[in-house]
Amino acid sequence: MMLNFRKLLCRPQVDDWSPLAKFFFADEALNTVAAELDAFDNRRHPERCQQLVAKLRSCQDRVLQIIEEMLSYLFPDPRDRAPRDYRVKFPDDVLHDSFSGQLWFAAECLAAGSNIVDRDFESDALRPLAKSLSRHVDELRDMLKLQSLKNPSVYPEKVKNALLVFDHLFAEFELNYVSTMVPVKTAREYELQLEMVVLFSETLIRAKKKGLITEEQIETCDPTIMFSLPRLAIVCGLVIYPDGPLNMDRPQENICEMLRPFRRLLEKIKLLLLTLDDNEMSTLESKLSSSLESDFGPEEVSLFSDFCLRRKAAEQPTPEASILSPSPVATVPPKPSVLQDCVENVCPEIGAIERPEEPSYARIDDSDVSTGGQFVRSQTALRVRYRSSSDLIHRLFVCIAGIADQWQSTYPSDLRVVLKTIFHPVMDDEDSTGKIFEEAGQVASRPGHPEETGIDTAEPSDLQHVHVVSWVPDEECDSCSLCQVRFSFVRRRHHCRCCGNIFCGRCTTNFVPLPSLGYAKPVRVCDQCFEFLSADTVN
Repeated sequence: MMLNFRKLLCRPQVDDWSPLAKFFFADEALNTVAAELDAFDNRRHPERCQQLVAKLRSCQDRVLQIIEEMLSYLFPDPRDRAPRDYRVKFPDDVLHDSFSGQLWFAAECLAAGSNIVDRDFESDALRPLAKSLSRHVDELRDMLKLQSLKNPSVYPEKVKNALLVFDHLFAEFELNYVSTMVPVKTAREYELQLEMVVLFSETLIRAKKKGLITEEQIETCDPTIMFSLPRLAIVCGLVIYPDGPLNMDRPQENICEMLRPFRRLLEKIKLLLLTLDDNEMSTLESKLSSSLESDFGPEEVSLFSDFCLRRKAAEQPTPEASILSPSPVATVPPKPSVLQDCVENVCPEIGAIERPEEPSYARIDDSDVSTGGQFVRSQTALRVRYRSSSDLIHRLFVCIAGIADQWQSTYPSDLRVVLKTIFHPVMDDEDSTGKIFEEAGQVASRPGHPEETGIDTAEPSDLQHVHVVSWVPDEECDSCSLCQVRFSFVRRRHHCRCCGNIFCGRCTTNFVPLPSLGYAKPVRVCDQCFEFLSADTVN
């Protein structure tokens, strides 16, 4: 009763942009949705129940974002907060805008007695932590709401301590819950992934020096880089940096997960790459870095029917051949990989040739000379099996491009992490705080609390006329609203903070502040809005 009376007298103003004042209205909206959901019969109206659950989770996202804003304001030094370095071991598609709300919802379900599907033992282990987190969140909400009614601009020491406890509990639950739901990399697997990042970085530097990739392509995030860079990295890892992550002489556990299925194929490709001279290597790299398919004429390469005939002949050896030279690969089980089968068709000659041991330079004797001669003869034997240099380059192009394409389909998360680390090594200030201030636009298309539709970043003195921009949902737009280019694995969606439409990266390269919308710092806008805003500034 006393709290309700205080709400009437000390209710924060709607135009108060302090985090505690915003938290008051966000928590009120959350309580309204929760009360409606508790009194609702989900068996009679299941669709309405799903809508309320989605609305509840969006309200939870909003509350947690404001709490995160408080933590960032009160504890600007990351060392004062719970460490979150473990997130680098998560798959990149785990962290999204509503990730915190999803964790809170999961903690409440576990605390209420629900189990994760097919993970009963893990659910029982997580339940005590989920109960502690849910109980502390309820206490923290009551504490913050009470302080917002007293003085929204003051944070007592008790409130600060409660926020820190919440931060540590939430981080601990996040690590344990995600580790239960998805595979999380170990420290060694993360180190191997970083080795791939270094290889891709060195490959990019080398490609820029040779003119295979231009600075303009990097600045504009040309999609062709996403295809050419993995291909060039295979060549560099096998030939230029043989002791790097593509060293297939390592034990299985010391090879990156992206490379393990292609270990034998990479060894065969390396044998062929070592037979190329400088001109042939330059030609191969140029074709691998091109966005076009291989431009060999039909007279320069063998037909696929030739591969089939040669494969059929290899599967039916003559009795004399089987007696004189039994095949060492006869006992190998069939290869399940389509790519491996393709490479065996394209490069069937290198299957029976074993790699000779590298000669030791500490002591040269007759055995070392014979070993070196054997290596030269092996290279010659590989070359004479191809009709021309163009035929060899074409087959290498097919094999290398096939492995790189398999990375994009089989390991898209790992490949995205590698590319993001190269092209965005350090997150800038706008990106590091953007998630806190963008969610209001993303949930604007849903009916929300009438006092929870403001923008977060404006200061009270700058706020004159605040207009709400409704963002177009991601699922309703498959192509750029300006250039009509379809979105794909490498071409991501970007919302314009001014109009709310979805564009590609090329059409949203401008950043300007929007004080009228509550964005004090420069934010991403589309080219059309940028021209319109620039014209208004000039006038």
